[in-house]
Amino acid sequence: MEKIIEQLKAGKFVIVCEEDKNFLCIPAEIVNSDAINFIMKNCDEIRLSLPWSRISSLGLNKFFFNGNVIPIDPRVERISAEDRANFIKNLVFGDLDPNEIKFPGRIFVEETKEMGILERPGIAEACSDLARLAGFKASAVYAPIITPEGNVAGRDYAEDFSNLHSIPLISIKELIEFRLKSEKIVERLVEATLPTKFYGTFKAIGYKSPIGEIIALVKGDVSKGDVLVRIHSECLTGDVLHSLRCDCGEQLESALKMIDREGKGVLIYMRGHEGRGIGLINKLLSYKLQENGIDTVDANIKLGFPPDLRSYGISAQILMDLGVRSVRLLTNNPLKIEELAKYGFKVKRESIEVEPTEVNLSYLKTKRDKMGHFLCIND
Repeated sequence: MEKIIEQLKAGKFVIVCEEDKNFLCIPAEIVNSDAINFIMKNCDEIRLSLPWSRISSLGLNKFFFNGNVIPIDPRVERISAEDRANFIKNLVFGDLDPNEIKFPGRIFVEETKEMGILERPGIAEACSDLARLAGFKASAVYAPIITPEGNVAGRDYAEDFSNLHSIPLISIKELIEFRLKSEKIVERLVEATLPTKFYGTFKAIGYKSPIGEIIALVKGDVSKGDVLVRIHSECLTGDVLHSLRCDCGEQLESALKMIDREGKGVLIYMRGHEGRGIGLINKLLSYKLQENGIDTVDANIKLGFPPDLRSYGISAQILMDLGVRSVRLLTNNPLKIEELAKYGFKVKRESIEVEPTEVNLSYLKTKRDKMGHFLCIND
């Protein structure tokens, strides 16, 4: 890690490895025309990590999301590498008028979590963390390396590239391990007994986290063996008011009943996840757009949000605190599985489907078709 940090402090690139992709990375604060030229010669795109607070303050969320990124460029003729480098620095530090921004462009702005890879184990967070650890602002320029044939570079090519250009490598896994040794973003505050009307008695454990107060309901000894786990995103309309527009309330009830029958398990109730992270009022605004024929994903985008703002690093740290290591995850969402696995958990999926209704059928199909959820729905 010391070699990586010294490299970045010297204003040089490092390579960040993420499974089958390998990224050149440099702090956004020190990016220059030479760095942009090197990226353009060896990569297929330029990415910039920015926290959501910065994206929204610049008004970038008014532009259309391409997945979870916003492709933009400076509004100048014959854009040079120096133009792009200066534009990136203005995005990080300055105030830009929307008229100075061209959309679409070739700089892909990606939302990054404030607490980095301990909140979400993604490439944007990893690169931002490295910039911060090197003493710079937590924002980075990064790009996937490609081969001369135009293919995405695998690990072997990245290692040869590293040796050729004297650029050290670090994997996201190594960075996660480094930060977990010295940092923790959740704090256990209280434990109490919670008898329930329908699901038996749980230990209710309260945690303080960057996104608010989180409760974990625990039954039995969860420090051994495979543990049934549900990470449930807060949904006032579904969980409390039994809304028919989603399947959240029924999933919550099903998960609690399954844990009770098993006599062992954990349910983490993720406050701050309302409306896939956009909040209650924005979720109602999304509902209004859906009533006019827009699906749930496009409604979020039209409101200026990515399709999904949630992350599961906080849940991972809670599970670590509880001593859970092997998880039977009650979910239909592949993102939860992928993120927990990156934090070192053994993860098996347990289906938690509920019967679709006439009201939520379109919503469930959108989750299946656009978000990749594992749902068996009869079309």
